[in-house]
Amino acid sequence: MMENVGAVLGIIGTIVGCFIGLAGFLSGRDKKIAGDAEWRGTVNAKLDNINTGVLGVCSEVKAIQATLAEHGERLCTVEAAAKQAHHRLDQFSRE
Repeated sequence: MMENVGAVLGIIGTIVGCFIGLAGFLSGRDKKIAGDAEWRGTVNAKLDNINTGVLGVCSEVKAIQATLAEHGERLCTVEAAAKQAHHRLDQFSRE
């Protein structure tokens, strides 16, 4: 009978140890999941900030390109006017 008591106590100890190990595993897993979720949230927030910055830069580049195109058109107009003025000066100097 004493042998049976020792075996039963051993089995009970093993079962309790398994439950304690399982509880520790589940607790650790939950903490890891929470930590991963926090990290992922931080990364997503940073990516959103980067995306917003890139979109802002893109809109600024488009505005600069539009201004540059306008300046190009105005430069062509000024060059044409200068050419006409030189042409008139050449005609005036011949007379």
